[in-house]
Amino acid sequence: MYLNKDLIIDLDDFINDKYKILAHINEDKEESLKEHTNLSLKYFYMIVKEKNLENIFEKFEEEFLKDFSCEARELFIDMIINTITLHDIGKINPCFQKLRLHNNLKINQCNPSKNSRHSMLSSILYINHYFYKIKLFKGYERDVLLDFMIMNAYVISRHHGELNSLKLFKDKFSLDGEGERLLGEERILFESTYNKDVKITVNKIDKIFEKVEKIEESYSKDKKIYRYIYERVMLSLLVASDFYSTTEFMDDIEMTNLGTINNIGDFYDSFKNGQIYKLIRKYEKNYYGKNEDFTNITNINVLRNELFLDAESTLKHNIHKDIFYLEAPTGSGKSNVATNLSFKILEEDKSKNKIFYVYPFNTLVEQNIKTLEKIFKDKLDILSKIAVINSIEPIKIEKDIYKKEESLETLPVEYYKKALLNREFLNYPMVLTTHVTLFKYLFNTSKESIFPIYQLANSVIVLDEIQSYKNMIWGEIITFLKAYSKILNIKVIIMSATLPNLDKLALTNGETIKLINNRDKYFKNPIFKNRVKLDYSLLYSKDIEEDLYENVKNMSFNSKKILVEFISKKAAYSFYNRLKEDYKIKCEVELMSGDDNLKERERILDKVSVSKNIILVATQVIEAGVDIDMDIGYKNISLFDSEEQFLGRINRSCKKNDAIAYFFKIDEAKEIYKDDVRNNKDITLLEDEIKNTLVEKDFYKVYDIIIDRLKSKTGGINELNIENFFKDEIGSLDFKKVEEKMTLIKDDKNEISIFLCSDLKMKNGETLIGNDVWNEYKSLLLNKEMEYSERKVKLSNIRSKMNNFIYKIKWNENFIYNDRIGELCFIEEGDKYFKEGKLDKEKFITGIGEFI
Repeated sequence: MYLNKDLIIDLDDFINDKYKILAHINEDKEESLKEHTNLSLKYFYMIVKEKNLENIFEKFEEEFLKDFSCEARELFIDMIINTITLHDIGKINPCFQKLRLHNNLKINQCNPSKNSRHSMLSSILYINHYFYKIKLFKGYERDVLLDFMIMNAYVISRHHGELNSLKLFKDKFSLDGEGERLLGEERILFESTYNKDVKITVNKIDKIFEKVEKIEESYSKDKKIYRYIYERVMLSLLVASDFYSTTEFMDDIEMTNLGTINNIGDFYDSFKNGQIYKLIRKYEKNYYGKNEDFTNITNINVLRNELFLDAESTLKHNIHKDIFYLEAPTGSGKSNVATNLSFKILEEDKSKNKIFYVYPFNTLVEQNIKTLEKIFKDKLDILSKIAVINSIEPIKIEKDIYKKEESLETLPVEYYKKALLNREFLNYPMVLTTHVTLFKYLFNTSKESIFPIYQLANSVIVLDEIQSYKNMIWGEIITFLKAYSKILNIKVIIMSATLPNLDKLALTNGETIKLINNRDKYFKNPIFKNRVKLDYSLLYSKDIEEDLYENVKNMSFNSKKILVEFISKKAAYSFYNRLKEDYKIKCEVELMSGDDNLKERERILDKVSVSKNIILVATQVIEAGVDIDMDIGYKNISLFDSEEQFLGRINRSCKKNDAIAYFFKIDEAKEIYKDDVRNNKDITLLEDEIKNTLVEKDFYKVYDIIIDRLKSKTGGINELNIENFFKDEIGSLDFKKVEEKMTLIKDDKNEISIFLCSDLKMKNGETLIGNDVWNEYKSLLLNKEMEYSERKVKLSNIRSKMNNFIYKIKWNENFIYNDRIGELCFIEEGDKYFKEGKLDKEKFITGIGEFI
């Protein structure tokens, strides 16, 4: 075993046996520090075994300790294991024992007001134990080991809080810092209870930090990032081991399942039994590899089969690579291909044990969970292993088969506790989530964000439409993805119809491969290329608002499904209201924007899917991945890849011969996409060359320009400089600054959420009474008697219902509300702000305030 259990140190050697040192108490139960430590180690080794993490630590060792002596490598492993062993050694603090655990050690010199904490003391005792072992080594070996000692000590110091920065840890040992006090005036807090000499001093620790800073400066960019990842993994493992062990003692709940995929056949066999998969294999047997010219093909399924098999073949021949790019046209079956690829990776690579599907928006998460529910409709045991993790979906409760009909109200409390742990630590074999959530795991500093990091190791991550976010950090994104995938043994599939060559922006080398070697086989094929005719005539209109309106109005008389996309809400609402007021327009008219809640979007998309004559007015929310199939499209020009994503909503099935998309300009893209390099006029549809590029599907020509401009912006002497970011913020382990840089969507401090109370008829026939939902939410929040985990699970369930009533608006100091809980305001007569079932924006702005 790599993490040799023989290296576990014996706490009995560190604790004065004159004193009874406790870790936890629970009513009439006591748990000694040694018992808690042994339980923590039990869970540490369980996680390492089930998640196959030994290979991850071997990778870290190979990167940092290559050509080191056997003794240095063994000490590296020793320090990892005993980060767990010593994480709570600071609980020997008599003040902690007395105030937190009511265990009076009767060390009278201790003043409880001085310091009743334990994490920082644990860090100091960890440093004291290992510094003198490391001193026996020389030069580079010694300095690298000192670096890992400090990193492990920092993790111990933060195991009850959030990550901040290594500098703040160093500052703890400066004048009047907690570390300085513990090694000075507060030594009494461990001198009697600790069984070893504490020789380490503040001056020695200062010199250690000087060594650490020098060794960090010598590291390559790759090592700087691996070091950043190491800290997150170690904290994740420590917190998980600590949480699970504490839960076992406090609640008698033993965690035995971390949600890994032990047999991919359970999932893959159901997928293989599907009709689509069987037809693809039949095609493979009879036709695949026997035809080179597909230009005259009229059956779209032939190209879908080819794409499926081409991607699978490339994957199998390059299974050792880390990152796979899947670039394929809209309507070509990317999601089906990606599902097969993720299962194929687990079938071929036995080290992989979990799958993440990651999408830009919650609507796409919901859309794809429905697809998986169809695949596994007869396999309830498989569906129970798939979890949606976002702000909308309730916490999944694992119930016995015979209790599956039991309501939340009658479940025993252990179900809630286990459900909460499963959610916090992602104990599910397959997870569907959003980019925002994934980026929290990768970069946020909160303890809750760091909980599940170890679950990413040895996994497959399918990233859909990653280019849809902040192109100013594309370089950082791909650089991090390469590092995470390599060091944590992750396979990443990045897929989109508009996929830039992100490798050109990466600062580090990584094993990447394009799954489709001949993109022209698909993008240039008439089935996809000519799926939608492009018309630029409205771009030259002298009175665009009138011409656009008349064009859409006339088209509506032809029994068509029409999509009109604006890039500002103001223009979308104005156009929608005008259509609704025109008695000559007989077809249905709908509006979809960022103002809509989940229920409203679902209602609109359902109506669009069954209607044969409808006008859907929308903002950009309609673009990436939304599964609608329209006949005619109109779009305000904006970013180049947004134009192609929009076209993906027109003739998605490739069965129509008269599909057409018109482009116009009412609003300026620069006003909407202010910090985006793609908004420059010379790479928009105002230029003839770009018009032709969209027709010919030669996206790479535009992306080459975009990437050159990004390199120019992020290579200059400014705050965007990518080299400085990895050298300084990553190098110095400034976790807060990294979090700020890598946050995909920043919170708007000028916005507020409102609950518009009404009675809503749901799709399943249920009626949600707004007042009842609000009062249940308030009651749960105020119920301090309810067990914490039960309250959290029930709150997630009620919040899922609340999303049907919640909207975001810009803060208005004259805003009047009926009730308020935190940042959420309750409006009693929500119905009066709706007109014909749709939110009346003008009345809303007059009565309350402006929407976000």
